[in-house]
Amino acid sequence: MIERFLLTLILGGIAALDATPIAQTMLSQPLVTGTLLAVVWGDWRTALETAVVLQVLAATTAPIGSRTAEDYAVGGVVGVGTAVALAAGRPFAFTQDACALTGVMVGLLCATIGVVPLKWQRRRNESLARWCEERLRSGDGAALVSAHRAAIVLAFAVGVAYCAACLGAAVWGLNAFVGAESLKLGHAWRLAQPLWLGIGLAQALHAFVQRRLSRVAVFGAALIAAWLVLIVGTP
Repeated sequence: MIERFLLTLILGGIAALDATPIAQTMLSQPLVTGTLLAVVWGDWRTALETAVVLQVLAATTAPIGSRTAEDYAVGGVVGVGTAVALAAGRPFAFTQDACALTGVMVGLLCATIGVVPLKWQRRRNESLARWCEERLRSGDGAALVSAHRAAIVLAFAVGVAYCAACLGAAVWGLNAFVGAESLKLGHAWRLAQPLWLGIGLAQALHAFVQRRLSRVAVFGAALIAAWLVLIVGTP
């Protein structure tokens, strides 16, 4: 169990890296990190159910103007991690649905609050950039490499720390609640499923109207593949 939590925290740091100073690939998307957490925890059903919904929510956010978008990179890891951690030792389908709903709510909350550490991190990066400029003017050619290395360490540390704080608080604080209210939460999850599907279809249609065909293809294929795994069966 401890090893799984450690791997989850490391994945949170990697997702934070991918979302900011390195690569910026699809690795930080909730559906990708959720799939990796399904491998780590061995719970494909709960992980993919939670990851699909968080991916849909993440796809509907956009950094318009100077607005800082919600941090679904770390929020996705926290949400799916919370769901699979709470579902450990709960083999019944309705309790797993309750854990999935709880994970979605926790992931959404952590992604929203995650704007605060993201803004703090950006201010630190701005200070680092000013330091780098001063060092370069003074003839220090290695300043750029040092600044980039410091930004990488900062992003990873913030991702791991924020993931640890949110995941620890969620699992410790909600374990008893999920056990006591699993029937109600499981029923609420089933009622909300058409809503998640509608939001996902709306996002795909919006991207199609904007003629972002590659985005529609990737987004649609990922959702269809995840739902097929859930419907057909999980390993």
